[in-house]
Amino acid sequence: MGRTFDIIPLRSLVAVAATGGVHRAAASLALTQSAVSQHLRRLEREAGCPLVRRDGRGIAFTPAGEELLSHARTILVAHDAAAARFDSPPGAAVVIGAAQNSSAVVLPMVIGKLRESFPGTEVRIHLDRNSTVRSMLDSGTVDVAVTTRVAPELSARTEGFRLRWLWSTRHGQPEPGAVTPIITFSAPCTLRQPSFDAFSALPGGWHVAAEVNDLATGLEATRAGVGAMLVPVLDRLPDGLAALQCAPPPPAIQLGVAYTERTPADVRETITTVLGEQLGPERVEMLHNRTFPMPA
Repeated sequence: MGRTFDIIPLRSLVAVAATGGVHRAAASLALTQSAVSQHLRRLEREAGCPLVRRDGRGIAFTPAGEELLSHARTILVAHDAAAARFDSPPGAAVVIGAAQNSSAVVLPMVIGKLRESFPGTEVRIHLDRNSTVRSMLDSGTVDVAVTTRVAPELSARTEGFRLRWLWSTRHGQPEPGAVTPIITFSAPCTLRQPSFDAFSALPGGWHVAAEVNDLATGLEATRAGVGAMLVPVLDRLPDGLAALQCAPPPPAIQLGVAYTERTPADVRETITTVLGEQLGPERVEMLHNRTFPMPA
């Protein structure tokens, strides 16, 4: 019999990449850290090679891990689409699509409250790019999409939910006026153009040091000293990372709770209320999916 990669461990693998570590992945999946670690070891046994490695206090993917991660995303999209097609009657499951660049901030707040508010209902999460979860919402694969939007009309914050430029704690900060290396998500991405715009006005300017497809890879590149990365955070920064001292002020950020006619009203309202209580009501906007602009 050939190799078999089960769905549940693959979901843990994708969550680790999307949230940046085992602890945050466990919180987003409502599992223990031990369970997520066991899932990773199980995948490594099946693959016959290491998929992740320790890098300081964080986790980095090996080349084989990056390859399996790409397959895992494809498998999960197909699996979740099939599950949605043949699922139980309406109301038996709620599937949330969430932008991975803010998933570590969003999911721990939402998942527990949803399960408390809808007992007996299965709550599933799909982490991906803003544009992907918006498309999945249109196709009916997810019930609601929690996306990230730069909101220049809002005042920037110095605490709480906000964007911050991060730099490695293991490498010296760049000199003022020097060219700043930037790590950015590949297009399309909400934070890509604001990253470029922010440094264009500075004397030293910027250059793209790395483009990444998931949050974990971006954070690992930042820890390794490849460059600075613009990331949504709460007050606690990810391990091994500090604020970039010479960074320009980042723009304000807002979460969008996108829905369609198929989205249960109580689901979209519960998510919006929970996020508003935690982040501030002005930082959360609920609108029909047609009214949200797609990220550049």
